[in-house]
Amino acid sequence: MKKILRQFPGYNLGKKIYYFSGQIKRRLRNKVSPTAKILLYHRIAELKNDLHLLAVLPDNFREHLKYLKNNFRVIPLAQLANEINAKKITNDTVTITFDDGYMDNCYYAMPILKEFNLPATIFITTNPNSSTGDQLLNDEKIKILSGIELIELGSHTLNHPRLSKIPSIEQEKEILESKSKLESVINRPVDGFAYPFGDEKSFTKETTNLVKKSGFHYACANIHERVTNHSDIFALPRYVVRNWDLEEFKKQFENFI
Repeated sequence: MKKILRQFPGYNLGKKIYYFSGQIKRRLRNKVSPTAKILLYHRIAELKNDLHLLAVLPDNFREHLKYLKNNFRVIPLAQLANEINAKKITNDTVTITFDDGYMDNCYYAMPILKEFNLPATIFITTNPNSSTGDQLLNDEKIKILSGIELIELGSHTLNHPRLSKIPSIEQEKEILESKSKLESVINRPVDGFAYPFGDEKSFTKETTNLVKKSGFHYACANIHERVTNHSDIFALPRYVVRNWDLEEFKKQFENFI
């Protein structure tokens, strides 16, 4: 049906109108209802090749945190989840998250987070030979991070698959075994989960039910919206942060809708 509709001149225009009407609705909502923002980082490092634009330079990350520290209430993801459940989020709230669990999170991100005393959640792909590539955190570094009060560790599956593309039994294995493996390393419960890739096509209602069944309390997606008191606690939206200098970070941050 979509292939047929694309042949009509008004099809793309209709899509644009629908997109911008959604933006207008969200901007109006932001003026009358409290919203929070969850930031999504991946790597804090200087890379020669960064094809997927996942790395933020340490100096830029430091400027991001300084700006957040001075202007916002930065809280742990677990606390934000509690505030959503209680319908008590506030406009000045920001939460910092990382996906995949790269070694540079330990070497570069952690010291800067400590410098500003800001909390963050790191969602870890527990198989170090997964499709995310090399330099993932090993058990030794995971244990070190688990002992730091500012850091919450969450699960990001075993092998980082697009969950919507694999059978239910494989989804359950990826979700449940990643939780149990991480819990065995850090010797404490793991409450948070993040869907690999995280866009709306990367997980289904079945996936979400499996996450709930596995004992997680909340889960993060990669859908670019603000958090509201009515956000789905098992598909929390986040904004991907790129290697922006301070001025570009402030510009992008203020335009997040």
